[in-house]
Amino acid sequence: MLAYDELRGSSGREIWYRPPRYEARKLFPGTAPRLRASAGLHHIQNISLGGVATMTRQPQDDLEAGQTLAISIQQSGIPIFESKATVCRTEKNVFGAKTAFKFVDGFIDFDELLNRNLHAQIVTRTSLADPAGAQRVPLEYRVLCADVLKLLRAYRSILSPDAARPPEFANRIDKDTAFQACEDRLVQHWRSLWRTGNDIARTVMNDRESREATKEFTELVLTPELRLGAIWDRSYAKPLGYPGDFEIMNQVYDWKRVGNEVYEMLLHRIGLDVAECIKTRMEVVCGRIGEISRREPARAVRILSLGSGPAREAELFLASPAAQNGRTEFTLIDQEQQALRYAHEKTYPQTLRSQGRHSVRALNMSFTDILRGVSAMNALPQQDMIYSVGLLDYLTDRRAANLVRRLFDMLAPGGMLIVGNMNETPMSNLWPMEFVTDWTLHYRDEPQMLAWADSLASARTWTETDPTGRVRLLYALKG
Repeated sequence: MLAYDELRGSSGREIWYRPPRYEARKLFPGTAPRLRASAGLHHIQNISLGGVATMTRQPQDDLEAGQTLAISIQQSGIPIFESKATVCRTEKNVFGAKTAFKFVDGFIDFDELLNRNLHAQIVTRTSLADPAGAQRVPLEYRVLCADVLKLLRAYRSILSPDAARPPEFANRIDKDTAFQACEDRLVQHWRSLWRTGNDIARTVMNDRESREATKEFTELVLTPELRLGAIWDRSYAKPLGYPGDFEIMNQVYDWKRVGNEVYEMLLHRIGLDVAECIKTRMEVVCGRIGEISRREPARAVRILSLGSGPAREAELFLASPAAQNGRTEFTLIDQEQQALRYAHEKTYPQTLRSQGRHSVRALNMSFTDILRGVSAMNALPQQDMIYSVGLLDYLTDRRAANLVRRLFDMLAPGGMLIVGNMNETPMSNLWPMEFVTDWTLHYRDEPQMLAWADSLASARTWTETDPTGRVRLLYALKG
């Protein structure tokens, strides 16, 4: 125990006390409330006594630093806190925009906020709280959600009978056998419902009110069930503050049975089915790396990955026989330090064993700075191969075209650029990602992607799809 005169305060900037901030996903487990400001609906990232930080998937051009406006924190459309607030700062990025608000004429009483949030959830789950909102959800969509729940709970009821058994017979079911018996049948039925979900989702995408009402309906009715699967849960919660983090990528690459119970494993499995294109596009890129690495036997081939994440394609290539016959210099660029740390730890042993034939360096850069053209990426030498297969899904066409042009300019003569985007196809990821996990992307077809390369001089361009058909890759070969 310390004596009174042994207690120490803070130093430096820490001497100024700031009220604690609480992460919304921990403060509101389950369905977190959202903040409405002007015409936009914001996801709350953290909240304190006097302010709130939010993220929107689509930047709001009418929000500027210094602006004061009315804000409302709402649970399922029901206000649980209202105040005027000043916009302290707003920062646009590839995933949308982060905004910090400071309350002007109110403050958060956390006990009251949590209780009002609970009451709002009770109302919305036990009555038709918003008849007008319910009418904005297509009837056929509500039927679809009922069909999905019926399918899933049929498996749940079969696989979760242990509580009714005598204790001495509990946990006697062989999990591997039960999983294998269910897997193919469930995936087949799931894909049929997934396609129907896409068909209905497209009918509401261009109507903001209908889209928001339908997404809210999904998150109340269907998302909680699917979140029992690990990949659904992380995709919806977004614990690092943005969608599609490197741990989600690793779940797809590893393709393991994850969960304590068979039912949880099956939910994770159909989530992997949706995300399979993440793995297959990586494997396509890995194959291209192998081809490029053999082009210049006399020198190291320079390869740059923008939005590298865990860079499993580099790890896979370096561990393959193809790496024995070439030399490479990888440059991995990502804004998430944890992703780069993972990539470095996995590739370092491979580069060490290569005795200097291969090297990997990682650059931690803001995607926003890269898009603005003010990053250190501009100082890199010309590259033989540049690829970015998970970043352009978040960009508008104008930004995507500008980035493609900038990356193409960084290529050496004969170099290859590969950029990927979610493909517009009947079995795209639109419904499960946008509506179930609130993961917003741009879905594009071949003409839209080829248009990005219209201004590229001396380029041969074409597109291909990954084996699932759900990712389209644009290739640009520099003459």
